[in-house]
Amino acid sequence: MFTFIVKGGVMMYLLLVASVLVIAIIINRFLYFRKIRTDEDKLFTGIKDKLRSHGPQAAIAYAQKTVGPIANILKAGLHHYDRGVEKIEEAFEREALIEVPLLKKYLPALNTIGSISTLMGFTGTVLGMINAFNSIAGANTTSPAIVADGIAQALTTTAAGLIIAIPALIAYYYFSHQAETVMLETEKISRNLLDLIESENIVLPAAADSVAGEDLRETEQGTERGTERGTEQGTERGTEKRTDQGTEREN
Repeated sequence: MFTFIVKGGVMMYLLLVASVLVIAIIINRFLYFRKIRTDEDKLFTGIKDKLRSHGPQAAIAYAQKTVGPIANILKAGLHHYDRGVEKIEEAFEREALIEVPLLKKYLPALNTIGSISTLMGFTGTVLGMINAFNSIAGANTTSPAIVADGIAQALTTTAAGLIIAIPALIAYYYFSHQAETVMLETEKISRNLLDLIESENIVLPAAADSVAGEDLRETEQGTERGTERGTEQGTERGTEKRTDQGTEREN
C-alpha cells in the first residue's frame, strides 16, 4: 500500500487525504440517517391520539420519545398550540430552518471531493507523463524501462482518483435522496397535523377557560348595562310623577 502511494507521486498524498474524508463523511451520514429513521405514520397517529385525549402537552411528551427532525418540527409547532394555526405553521418553518441543514450536513463537501478527486487523478497523470518524457530526454533513448516510472505514476493517480470519486458521488446522491425524502415526509405530516387541528377545532383547556371567561365578562357587562338602564328609567319615571303631582296641587 505504501509503495502504491509512493509510486503515485505528490498527488497521491492529496488523494489519500480525500479518501479519508470521504470515508469519514459516509460513516457519519450513515449513522445519522440510521439514528433518525422514523415510522411517520406511527408518530402521527400517536400524536393525534394524545392530542385528542389529553391535549398538546401529552402530544409533546409522546413526540419527545422519537429522535429526528420530523419529531422536532412537530414538537416546535405543538409548543405554540394555544396561539393558533398561523403561529404553529410559523414554528414549523423556524424549526425546519434548523433541521434541514443538519440533514444536508457534509453533503456539499462529499460532492466536492467526488468531483475534484478525478481532477487530482488526471493532474497526477499529466505529471507522470511529464516525468516520463523528461526521463526520455535525459537518457537520449526510448527504452520502455526509462518511461516505466512516469507511466506508472500516471496510471496510479488516475486509478486512485476514480476509486475515490465513484463511491463519493454514489454516497452523495444516496444521502441527498434520503434528505429529500425526510423533508417531504416532514412537510406532509406537518400539513396533516395542521389540517387535523383546523378540521376538528381542538381547543386547549386553557383556551376554553379563556373563552368562557370572556363570555362571563360579556354577560356581566350586559347585566350591569341592563341594571344601569333600569335605574335610569326608574329615576326618570319618579321625577316625572313628582312633577305631575306638584302641578296638580298648584292647580
